[in-house]
Amino acid sequence: MNPLHNPWRLLISVIAVGLAFLATPPQVGCAQDRRAAANLTKSSVQAPSIERFMKIRAPNSPTLSPDGTLFVRDWPDGVNQLYKRAAGNKPDAPMTRLTDFPDGLNSYSLSPDGKLIVLAAATGGNEQDNLHLLTVADGTITPLLIDPKVVYRLNVWVDDSSGFIYSANAESPADFYIYRFDFAGKKSTKLSAKPGYWEASDVTKDGKRVLVNEFISESHSNAFELDAATGNLAKLNIGADQTSNTSAGYLPGEKSAMITSDSEKGIERLFVRDLATGAVRKPLPEIDQFPVEGGAMNQERTLGAVIVNEGGYGSMRVVKLPSFEAVAIPAIERGLVGSVDIRGDTITFSLSNARTPGLSYAFDLATTNKPGADRSEPAGLEQLTVAETQGIDLSKFALPELVTYKSFDGLEIPAFIYTPPGFRKGTPVPFVVNYHGGPEGQSRPSFTALTQFLLASGYGVMQPNVRGSTGYGREFHMLDDYKKRWDSVKDGVEAARWLVKNGYGQAGRIAAYGGSYGGFMSVATVIEGPDVFGASIDVVGVVNFKTFLEQTKDYRRKLREAEYGPLSDPEFLASVSPLNRIDEIKVPMLVAHGANDPRVPVGEAMQLAVGLQKRGYDPELLFFPDEGHGFAKLENRLLFAQRMVKFLQRTIAE
Repeated sequence: MNPLHNPWRLLISVIAVGLAFLATPPQVGCAQDRRAAANLTKSSVQAPSIERFMKIRAPNSPTLSPDGTLFVRDWPDGVNQLYKRAAGNKPDAPMTRLTDFPDGLNSYSLSPDGKLIVLAAATGGNEQDNLHLLTVADGTITPLLIDPKVVYRLNVWVDDSSGFIYSANAESPADFYIYRFDFAGKKSTKLSAKPGYWEASDVTKDGKRVLVNEFISESHSNAFELDAATGNLAKLNIGADQTSNTSAGYLPGEKSAMITSDSEKGIERLFVRDLATGAVRKPLPEIDQFPVEGGAMNQERTLGAVIVNEGGYGSMRVVKLPSFEAVAIPAIERGLVGSVDIRGDTITFSLSNARTPGLSYAFDLATTNKPGADRSEPAGLEQLTVAETQGIDLSKFALPELVTYKSFDGLEIPAFIYTPPGFRKGTPVPFVVNYHGGPEGQSRPSFTALTQFLLASGYGVMQPNVRGSTGYGREFHMLDDYKKRWDSVKDGVEAARWLVKNGYGQAGRIAAYGGSYGGFMSVATVIEGPDVFGASIDVVGVVNFKTFLEQTKDYRRKLREAEYGPLSDPEFLASVSPLNRIDEIKVPMLVAHGANDPRVPVGEAMQLAVGLQKRGYDPELLFFPDEGHGFAKLENRLLFAQRMVKFLQRTIAE
């Protein structure tokens, strides 16, 4: 199974933080600014250029076809496109480019028989994915489901590759209905028109039953089995409602289904539910301590992979199905395992950590799975791709330290800390506190070129997982919902204060930085903690929750109201909107946004910019007309990184 969007298939994707500029270059207008701009540390002078760091890359999203052809996305020309490499070629062999979308390829999915690929692409970062069909034999690409006002999402292929199940908001901008597309006659059939945000995760071999999921918020989802003929839904939730339940896939025989649920002690766990009797069992109780966050299963339903979150790291277990007997696999370096795909007995995946920029690997379990085979001997690990390192020794990149600190109310907050070469505790260095987006996200120890450049330039980087982050159980995740929103801001401030108290950083030489919800945090924390921060970098961030909820895409509004509070409570939304406390912002600001952002409309950045300018401040403003919520084009990511580094040099560097 290889859907574009399937909660059971873990897709680790890091949204690159890069933006476009307004026409006006930054001004260094006073002697103090000029001294700060010139005052570079020795390490920053000796470090390779930011251009070289930002061009480090590895092909991503690997899939092996039945004949051994490798398909990947890669961006040698600045945006992701689809490439292939013939079976048997070495990892560094040249690849053939298959697509040429002006704004890049967002995702793709190979059919079970390996003959067709569905491509998802949008325009200018607007996330309105349309679907195209690539015929593998001759490389031709034809439009499939095209409407610039609609988001189409392939969910899962039907078993014989004759079509697929998809979701789309074609009939209602706020709702994703479930459809089946058949290549014969290019026919779409509506299977379910329930309001809300729906996706399919699996379909029976005869196409008559479909596992589907309804997403209400990050902490509330429902799993169902859909009768494709009647549209009837049978709920498959584990335990109490108002919890997170997601169907993962049918087991062999299609009489039972795998469900992940956090109804037991708030930890996302794997269950098997008998579809006839409703009986429930836990097939892998040995991993109960870790949240299950994804996985994959082959088309034959004989092998499954389960990805668990171990304190931010992502690790993989492989099991035989339906017994869930463990299968020995090769040793995998600690990091984030993602983009898992299983074809027959071959498993492909990507690995990212601070020294590994998303390399792809494969291993074949054909021998291990034979009856009577010694399953204690793992298969060999084959590297499928190589990194473009720009001549930089990635093995010397800094690995993070996982720490915890106490927040204002005693809650323990986990955080990853990266320190520059030669750092000695007690000798403070300029620090960047990087807040993740979401808010239901998690900072994880993956490869980030910009972070490594900052480290090489003498800065430290801290990535706190404030309350509301995922990966630590349901209770922790819901600690920032609605009226508790500002508590997460206080957590973010305490991160900076911890740096000062423990000899890592110095008050006034710490920058708040983040994208999306992290952008909100980057503004809110400098309001809440004026004693510690010296600068703020807001990327595609929310500053006015009322206008954000009014103007975000219709299908996102209900999901966001569940987190931030409803539009029917404007007083509360105003109370947590940084725009309404703009007089308390006393630090230099860099405000960046994509003009086509469908999640956090660009008006958020404009409101903040105008508000600061009316008060006599001169924030740096960066806007790109060809980007959305995050930045797909290398030239834009590079421009943002260059401007960010200059901003830090003149604000918090020595």
